Amino acid sequence: MAADPTVAGATWSWTVRCLEPAPGAPAAVVGLDLPATVPGHVHSDLVRAGILADPYVGDGEAAQDWVGRSRWRYSCDVECAPSDRGRTDLVFEGLDTFATVEVNGREVGRADDQHVAYRWDVSDVLRPGANRIEVTFDSAFEAADALEQQVGRLPRPYPDPYPFVRKMACNFGWDWGPRLPSVGIWRPARLEAWGPARIVGVRPVTSFAGAAHAPTSAVVRVHVDLNLSAASGSAGSAGKVLARAVLRDPAGAVVAAGEVVVAPVLAPGSAPGSGFAGTTDVRLSFDGPELWWPVGLGAQPLYTLETSLLEAGRLVAIDRRRIGLRRVEVDETPDARGTCWALRVNGRRVRVRGYNWIPDLPLPNDVTAERLAERLDQAVTGGANLLRVWGGGHFAFDEFLDGCDERGLLVWHDFLFACAAYSEDAHTEALVRAEAEQAVTRMASHPSVVLWCGGNECVWGWRDWDWQDTLAGRAWGATYYTRILPEIVGRLAPSTPYLPNSPWSGTLARDPEDQAAGPVHIWDVWNEVDWTGYRDWDPRFVSEMGWCAPATYATLRRAVPEGELLPGNPRLEHHMRAANGMENLARGIAAHFAAPVDGDDWLYLTQVTQARAMRAGVEWLRSREGCDGVIVWQLNDCWPSLSWAAVDVDGLPKPAWYALRDAFADRLLTLQPVTVGDHWGAQGVELVAVNDALTPWSLGARVRRMSVDGRELARAEVTLETAPDGTSRARLEGAVAAVGDPRAEFLVADADGLRSVWFFRPDRELAAPRPAMTTSVHVADGVTAVVRVTAQTLLRDLALFADRAALAAGVPAASVTVDRMLLTLLPGETAEFRVGGLSPEAVAAVQAALTRSPMLRAIGDR
Repeated sequence: MAADPTVAGATWSWTVRCLEPAPGAPAAVVGLDLPATVPGHVHSDLVRAGILADPYVGDGEAAQDWVGRSRWRYSCDVECAPSDRGRTDLVFEGLDTFATVEVNGREVGRADDQHVAYRWDVSDVLRPGANRIEVTFDSAFEAADALEQQVGRLPRPYPDPYPFVRKMACNFGWDWGPRLPSVGIWRPARLEAWGPARIVGVRPVTSFAGAAHAPTSAVVRVHVDLNLSAASGSAGSAGKVLARAVLRDPAGAVVAAGEVVVAPVLAPGSAPGSGFAGTTDVRLSFDGPELWWPVGLGAQPLYTLETSLLEAGRLVAIDRRRIGLRRVEVDETPDARGTCWALRVNGRRVRVRGYNWIPDLPLPNDVTAERLAERLDQAVTGGANLLRVWGGGHFAFDEFLDGCDERGLLVWHDFLFACAAYSEDAHTEALVRAEAEQAVTRMASHPSVVLWCGGNECVWGWRDWDWQDTLAGRAWGATYYTRILPEIVGRLAPSTPYLPNSPWSGTLARDPEDQAAGPVHIWDVWNEVDWTGYRDWDPRFVSEMGWCAPATYATLRRAVPEGELLPGNPRLEHHMRAANGMENLARGIAAHFAAPVDGDDWLYLTQVTQARAMRAGVEWLRSREGCDGVIVWQLNDCWPSLSWAAVDVDGLPKPAWYALRDAFADRLLTLQPVTVGDHWGAQGVELVAVNDALTPWSLGARVRRMSVDGRELARAEVTLETAPDGTSRARLEGAVAAVGDPRAEFLVADADGLRSVWFFRPDRELAAPRPAMTTSVHVADGVTAVVRVTAQTLLRDLALFADRAALAAGVPAASVTVDRMLLTLLPGETAEFRVGGLSPEAVAAVQAALTRSPMLRAIGDR
């Protein structure tokens, strides 16, 4: 009984031609009709055809600049059978970006926003049999340049005028990604026949009775946004449309159903983004709702909501989706310090442990379902309960949100504004409204979406980045963040909180980086000081902080096949986009370690520095009872780079991912200075237990003061009782705290299989012996090499690199994994690394390579 709106018999076979090649275009592209993948991008088609080299390898990025500056035309011939549905629309869910659409030689519409879905009525243009559809794309570069000439310069961090066009900002280059301005039919395209009604969107809003964490009953108001054709307005019962909603529990049983008669409404014009003709509500009530919880706090039951439209008993439209039942709020209760800022789900505070999310590849359609699932799994196994979708990319696809719904990953979603001033002219405002209304409507049913944010660092930029002279009194986007976007969220997704910008402190009149209220961004540490500077901060919430490091060796060597992987190699430096990035990496190493002796040493030390920085910052912030969350920058990479990512573009975790996995654990044991700003614990150290689990945590910790040569100098037994969602602490006193020589002593705390260490001086100042260890390898379960390491001296940040093991074994790096990283071992202690994905034959190669490659490393062993 399905009501499939797709025109029967429609076939799609696209080609793309370069109409006006820009300077630099290869001769092979001229006059060529290239097979095109839709949805997709011209860049990908050119690479598949062998015309464009991989832009991610070497300096190949520069060789594709002409693509975004040329004009392109997509063409296809569609065989259409007649439809009796009343109306046929040509639908493009995404056009990137400035496009003119023609059907059988007649222009039917124009597009100028990558983030908007377009729909045009082509009923009177289509003909039975063959139909020609053509989409001509003009250069977004030229459009942006022309608009800047009209409007005047808008402040931004990069040369290209990205704020003038509603297109992925990071397409124009960012401090972690390539300059790769895409073009193409980047989301699905179809012909859709419908009538007398169609469903535009379904927005369930749930309310509960009873306790917040265990309600007795629920009411789901199903807001059905719909269009009705003129025929449905005729008199008599035949013109009436019935909206019906059926809700099934996770086991498939119907728990509620309802229906209402929709009043006839004439369809609006076909202008894209003009909204919908009307909304009707179907009320569903039932007892015993199963709540959807964030990962770690409960299960993620998903109900099935089926919404249908019927005319005279005939099904004319149907929508099926999964929904989760939850309530979410932002707690901004005033306290002695200012105002807290905490997410609450189902009445329970969620101490956020999150990663920022950027587009996983520069060309989003190149991201496969398998790649996306792997990345979301890495977020969860990396300790996260939230992903923040950053505002310089694109709106999240449903596949991403479905994955977050299933895994219990909360989603903070920025609207698409990033680090710049934006024009508030009437046309831009109309585009912003259209894309926001469409996105909020589409995402409203996903329980994972718990926060909408107006944009990234726009308010901060306006206040603190010397924009005022350039703006000269012009509008810069504040109307979007403080009036238009909150109105849209409040109207279309009233149960989802809204934040005007990140960072934000409650009002435009207040410093957005005020640590006493709202989310802050911590970037002075990476840009200016050592990573111990994280301990100068005591904020309520952190939505960005990070430290750079290169990708794994295997990934970086693929992208930079020539020369040593050291600063000074121009192709390596091509893949570092952060301002002063190489200098900051050198500063990070110099503060703690002796100078690297070669490329392998440099790679290891930069990666260890990133891992230590992230672990130190996260553990410090989680230990502060007034900080309700930390979201690090960033989980993923979009190309082979030296960046803030924890997982590189090939899906290989960097050492920082392992450090964050430990620092983000539900139960954290950490040694911390007693006083804010005490970088090395000179004023005392305390043991802190953080318990984000659902049950109390009673632990007895053994704390030892050790000599760097392995002698125990003192010990203490510390008992901590920590409630769920609680923090407990004990200051170290007596002999264990009586440090004699900070260059030769350190603290180690052990409890429940967890270990925390505290050193009073950086490694380069320690009077520690040269690291020494013994190793052995054996095979377990046929595909796992177990590498056993016994420490003969103190070993710090002991690491086994899975990609190096893969190279030694002659297998793809992505197929090999290692279970742990960055261990601290005392003399005489033994640890095992489980290296998965190897054949028994490969284990011998790994064993041989252990003694003659950088596969196994510890601080100071070079």
